[in-house]
Amino acid sequence: MIESPHGSIEYDESGTGPTVVLVPGSCSTGAVWRPIMARWEKCFRCVTTSLLGYGRTAERRTSGDTNIDHEADILEAVVLRAGGPVHLVGHSFGGLTALAAALRHRVPLLSLVIIEAPAADVRRQAEDRRHCRTIRDMTQAYFSAFESGEEEAIQVMIDFFSGPGTRSRFRPLFFAAGKAIQPYSARMNFYLMASRMRHWSRWRGQRTS
Repeated sequence: MIESPHGSIEYDESGTGPTVVLVPGSCSTGAVWRPIMARWEKCFRCVTTSLLGYGRTAERRTSGDTNIDHEADILEAVVLRAGGPVHLVGHSFGGLTALAAALRHRVPLLSLVIIEAPAADVRRQAEDRRHCRTIRDMTQAYFSAFESGEEEAIQVMIDFFSGPGTRSRFRPLFFAAGKAIQPYSARMNFYLMASRMRHWSRWRGQRTS
């Protein structure tokens, strides 16, 4: 565990070898990487954390300040605790966070791997408007369900990315944590994606209309 003025940051490590920092996505914690870590135990030193509001990482964002820099801050703290240059691997929203940290150039990285990151603005800038509209429509449906007080609002997002019925099939797994995940942390992450990644455009020196 890392203690900071803004709250705790989850930190776990296992194995020996070159250091790989593994970043999970939304609706998940560092525990999702355990099968990978078990396979890599004799090859890599694996470091895991959880994003803001998940696992043992304290939330520090508000509805008025969802800047992805807050996520990058905790990830940089994890890399610094790990010590030395690391291989950085991020999945889904964790991939966007890893990209944010890499673009800030504040911590030493050996490589960057991004898996299934929902970088909608990249598709928009590539003139892929159909996929942008699809993601935007899904996000608005999620927000509407949440604002209406639907306890299963998170199903909109999970089923969109993982296929219809995924949330129902994994209901026992999500039952205990679903209400904690849904109202705040997942919503904060979706605000970033739904806003067409304004900060991504700032990093690239471009302006999002």
